[in-house]
Amino acid sequence: MNDALLADILANFHFLRPEWFYALIPAVLLFALLRYRQSHHSNWEKAIDPHLLPHILDNPDKVVSKSPLSLLLVAWLLATIAVAGPVWRQTSQPVHEREDALVVIFDLTRSMLATDVKPDRLVRAKRKLIDLLELREEGVTALIVFAGDAHVVSPLTDDTKTIAAMIPALSPDIVPAPGSALAPALLKAVDLFRDGGTASGRILIITDEIRDVVASQRIAREFRYAYPVSVMSVGTKEGGPVALVNGRPDAGYLKDARGNMVIPKVNASSLKDFADLAGGRYSLMTLTEEDLGYLLAEQPLMPNDTYREVERDFDVWFEEGPWLLLLLLPLAALGFRRGWIWGFALVLILPVEDAKASLWDDLWQTRDQQAMQVMSEGDVDAAAALFENPEWKATANYRGEKFEDAASQYGGIDTADGKYNLGNAFAKQNLLDEAIEAYDQALAVDPDNEDAQFNKALIEQLQQQQQEQQQQQDQDQDQDSEDSEDSEEQQDQNQQEKDQQEKEQQDQKDQQDQDQDQKEQEQKEKEQQEQEQQQQEEQANQKPAEEEAEPLDEEEKQALQQWLRRVPDDPGGLLRRKFQMQHEERLREGKVSSNDSKTDW
Repeated sequence: MNDALLADILANFHFLRPEWFYALIPAVLLFALLRYRQSHHSNWEKAIDPHLLPHILDNPDKVVSKSPLSLLLVAWLLATIAVAGPVWRQTSQPVHEREDALVVIFDLTRSMLATDVKPDRLVRAKRKLIDLLELREEGVTALIVFAGDAHVVSPLTDDTKTIAAMIPALSPDIVPAPGSALAPALLKAVDLFRDGGTASGRILIITDEIRDVVASQRIAREFRYAYPVSVMSVGTKEGGPVALVNGRPDAGYLKDARGNMVIPKVNASSLKDFADLAGGRYSLMTLTEEDLGYLLAEQPLMPNDTYREVERDFDVWFEEGPWLLLLLLPLAALGFRRGWIWGFALVLILPVEDAKASLWDDLWQTRDQQAMQVMSEGDVDAAAALFENPEWKATANYRGEKFEDAASQYGGIDTADGKYNLGNAFAKQNLLDEAIEAYDQALAVDPDNEDAQFNKALIEQLQQQQQEQQQQQDQDQDQDSEDSEDSEEQQDQNQQEKDQQEKEQQDQKDQQDQDQDQKEQEQKEKEQQEQEQQQQEEQANQKPAEEEAEPLDEEEKQALQQWLRRVPDDPGGLLRRKFQMQHEERLREGKVSSNDSKTDW
């Protein structure tokens, strides 16, 4: 075994179930108790001399010394180590799961902004969608949104966390075509099933109304046996006004062409009839998970259920504990011969109290595993101190807003994600040139990185805005400087005129009487007043310019913060551009028409 392999084993060695070591406590206590009882097995020692005991007693000490206690303790120790799960290497293992495919069709028409349920229908629907994804432990899930046209947010995947990350960006603003057309969404759902090689699956529609009933019923009826369609409605039959701005009822409500307020209502009976015809179920949206439990009720596992192999392999720790059980075989054979095997079996089935491995963490888990657990509990600072993996350490520092430390660590990661995160860390520190350079490095590794492209364009736009503001400030300062020079020239000219007047007055002083002196004094006072007034006007002219610069700096600072808050991923912007390109392509192909929709809700 070479040094590198030994170092790798020591670095990764840990136990999967370290709580089993608490089973050694009763073993030690039991061993000590039995040894004590055997060493004091009778009171004959008090009545007979020790040297006579071997000749009188049938079971002398030399027989006692052959007791199985030591072997029992060794067997207990080996069994405990084995069940604790010693591991130090990982192996790739394919994972199989039941083939349960679900496509969720999510309504993004403007009627979803109705406020008949609080805060509005859209927020309630997105929360329910998150609950649904959390319940999807097996199978694959896809997400489609629709308004005047349908768009695929995510194809069939078992990674529900990726879908959940896109849910906050869902709003009517990201779909380019107004209106409500469910039929294209149903066709896209069928295409997703076929592209994924899935012969059967389920469709769940989250909506408040189906307008193209005839076209949607025709599609649903055609595929009802292979892909039954269930419906979950959100809203009330009384309806409510539609906010003009998402999440801003105070901004006003939507009105039709006649100026009447739009009040979309939920027709539960119509939606139920559609679900019955489509071979599915119908439920109103509830605050609990009863609706999801009813709509997504799974049949118990059957022997003929179809399973599929997950496309990617999972690395699992290979347990070395079973090899230790081989050492127990000689002890078991000896115990069976002497009749100890039954006592040994009782030892193995003794219950162990539940406990957490709160001691010797470094013995049972690696530092990275400890840090991951700490970060999942929300303590990112402690996790950053524990992580040894540089990428995870950088991520923990970034989440803890230690952007300088995060940038230092991301700088040593030569991957597209590493350079992209480095750019984000620089942007958070307002180091725009460095951020752009990092995004360029990420795009050099992965030219199709949309996040890096978007953030780079965003930073360049912010940089251009700052340059324009700086140029405007420089122009204002130049103008102030010119005004100041003009003011100084005027003061010099006034001073020269004043000196000339004083000289003339001095020449005429001997020829003038006391009255002329008095007039002279008045003239001087008048000139002083004019000079003071002129200086006050100049100061007054300079003061507004200074006051105007202060709000500009504050405004620039606020704008910078607003831009920087947008530096991380913007899934809404990415989806909006993606859907817009898809819609324009469908318009060119003639699959949809810009005049298909008559309403905007």
